[in-house]
Amino acid sequence: MPQFKYDAKDAKGVLISGVMDAENRAMVIARLQSMNYFPVKISAESDAASGRGWGGFLGRRIRSADVCDFYRQMADLITAGIALVKGLQIVSTQITSPAMRRVVAAIAADVQGGETFGHALDHHPKVFPKLAVALINSGERGGFLPDVLQQLASFSEMEEELRGKVRAALAYPIVMVFVGTAVVIFLMSFVMPKITGIYAEMRQDLPFVTDLLIKMTGLFSRRWYVLVGAVVLGVVFAWRFARSRQGRRFIHAAALKLPVLGDVILKREISRFARTFGQMLKNGVPILQALEIVRDVATNELVREAIEQAPPDIAQGAGVSGTLKKRDLFPPGVINMIAIGEETGRLPEVLLQIAPSYEAQADRMVKTLTSLIEPIIILLMGVVVGFIVIAMLLPILTISPTGK
Repeated sequence: MPQFKYDAKDAKGVLISGVMDAENRAMVIARLQSMNYFPVKISAESDAASGRGWGGFLGRRIRSADVCDFYRQMADLITAGIALVKGLQIVSTQITSPAMRRVVAAIAADVQGGETFGHALDHHPKVFPKLAVALINSGERGGFLPDVLQQLASFSEMEEELRGKVRAALAYPIVMVFVGTAVVIFLMSFVMPKITGIYAEMRQDLPFVTDLLIKMTGLFSRRWYVLVGAVVLGVVFAWRFARSRQGRRFIHAAALKLPVLGDVILKREISRFARTFGQMLKNGVPILQALEIVRDVATNELVREAIEQAPPDIAQGAGVSGTLKKRDLFPPGVINMIAIGEETGRLPEVLLQIAPSYEAQADRMVKTLTSLIEPIIILLMGVVVGFIVIAMLLPILTISPTGK
């Protein structure tokens, strides 16, 4: 549906801006008038400019921190007794992100027009995921919306912290790889050709490693475009393969089989599954709807398939533990704890106990993995650079004093 950006004045003459979905400008005007607003300016707006998404550039990007602040501020205002629409209008004036401000203004207009808070958020699926919409819908129905908003803020902060830990763990190894690659390219492109000319004038038999390096340098200098083209084609093929369902499944299955890293990935998926599923059940979301949303939260294709296959079995009377056990993916300890939770009627509490336990295990393994990756990369870079240096210096050490 087309989107329109509007400027309007309320009964007190206060200027209000926002974005509205409508078939045409006439519908926007009619809707604003029904909310006792006087339209001042209405213009068509693209989806990217409306802020409905995480992408964009030049100030249009909505960060997860902006969404988290929105949850926190709305929870505090509603707890203080501020009406929902008034709270949204207050938050829209406090947000620094222009894109997020437009989104909140549009939500305020939708709520004032008669929509529920959850339904208004659902108009912005790239900003507010299904998990947030479902929890807020349950919070509105049950009368505990501030608690749900606080939970969503905490959940968003934990997800952002997790992403920050992963980025921090990978930052140093990535820098080392780039620096090592740059050093190798410099040696092969600038230093080695000059030394090769000196050795050619000596007209002596060169050691095997030096001769091999000279041939590699010659291939790189004469056929560099072939190598670059091969790399580009390889990257494009890998990117297209990774975007396909079969490619994602192959990559995710291979990742789970990797030593240490596979365990980290699985534990992260289990903690995310347990926290999301437990939080939704705790807030009264029906189990089948909760599983559908938890499936969308999963990032690994195999875990997603295991969750996706659970609802049909549960609809026929099977338990969550039994359906997950069939997939042979979740550890027996997790299956047993879920079974105990089902038997005792405390499944949400058990799931919320599983989540921090597996998060802590994954964090310890990430630290161990990081401590292993750094020396391995340094060792590999040292071997490559050392090979080049030795290959360049070896003829000097073995040169014949007679020139023969």
